[in-house]
Amino acid sequence: MPREIWNPYANQKENMSKMDIHMRYPEYPFYDPEKPFLVKDLAESWFLDIKDSMRPSTYDRYHSYAKKFILPYVGQMRAEVFDKTALSAMLALLRIGHSQKEPLSQYTVYFVESMVRAMFRYGAEKHLVPEVYFGKSEYKIQSKKYAMPLSELEMLQLVNLVEQKGLDFQVQILLPLYTGLSLSELCGLKWEDIDLQNGKISVNRNLVRIQKKVGNAEDTKNSKNVTGNKRKTSTILAECKLPEASCREFAMPEKVHSLLSAVEIMKKPTKERYVAELEKKKSKGNKNSNIFTEVSVLGTDKKTSPPDARSLQYRLKTVGEEAGITDLKYQSLRDTFAMLSLNAGGDAYSIACVMGVGVNVICDRYGPWLMKDDGFMKGIG
Repeated sequence: MPREIWNPYANQKENMSKMDIHMRYPEYPFYDPEKPFLVKDLAESWFLDIKDSMRPSTYDRYHSYAKKFILPYVGQMRAEVFDKTALSAMLALLRIGHSQKEPLSQYTVYFVESMVRAMFRYGAEKHLVPEVYFGKSEYKIQSKKYAMPLSELEMLQLVNLVEQKGLDFQVQILLPLYTGLSLSELCGLKWEDIDLQNGKISVNRNLVRIQKKVGNAEDTKNSKNVTGNKRKTSTILAECKLPEASCREFAMPEKVHSLLSAVEIMKKPTKERYVAELEKKKSKGNKNSNIFTEVSVLGTDKKTSPPDARSLQYRLKTVGEEAGITDLKYQSLRDTFAMLSLNAGGDAYSIACVMGVGVNVICDRYGPWLMKDDGFMKGIG
């Protein structure tokens, strides 16, 4: 059996009188030296809370992870003294294979860590335990070379929240999550690239901001930077053809097909419109003022409301914070798609083709999530 995590504060509350405890933590009436509130009690309450928000198979897996990787180590620890030191000690033991035949994978350790963080965040919100500052995720791969996917719990929280919002939010977030599109590719995707009849998506262009020299005196006069000074260049959105190696066509997941079908029925977009186009909303003070102003796009012959990458990134970050995910970026959605594809049985070559990158990129960036199987050696010779 794995040993419990040593905690230097383990006996501190036992040496305090009941009055001292209530004076220090008046908002937490459960503090009772004779009947401590343990981590296992917090886990039980948390599981009851999340039961209705996930599939039974996922819920069973969470229960299994808690039973094997969390409660044997810290289940009998007082919840109010659990801190980042105890969490680090538990994860370190899991990482080196303390109670396992082999060390756990980096992703499994990271998943367990996300469960513990979510559990204590729930406890703080419900006033079951004081808020614990764990700091940055310790076992999330820190090198920028490697992927930073969302954990399954984070993904569930994000998807549940996004599905309660408008269709434009769903397209702008769920489409890259389930197809692996980069942010610039998402911005450049048009309805002419969507084949709902055959369930295919074609990726041929991206939409980026470029610097453009102001062409005449009138433009120069009207073009100013944020300080009010005149400038001779401005930025403009431009459609750019992707390199041939990055152009691709792939089957869309059923969830994406249903979402895009709903958008087509509701909005009946023309072929030249952008799929992730921002909805125009007029302000109350000025009928001619739009939150998302129509702009000219280099390479097109008409004005539109293109999905500017900066606006989409701000939206994603805001929605991520609502879902309890800090500093969420589109690269994390792309990394999560790669992880989902690997878990679904996708091979490195096929995933590389869908994402428009080389196989070496998949191996280098997603190496910790790739399965190593040398069983084929038995069939040689």
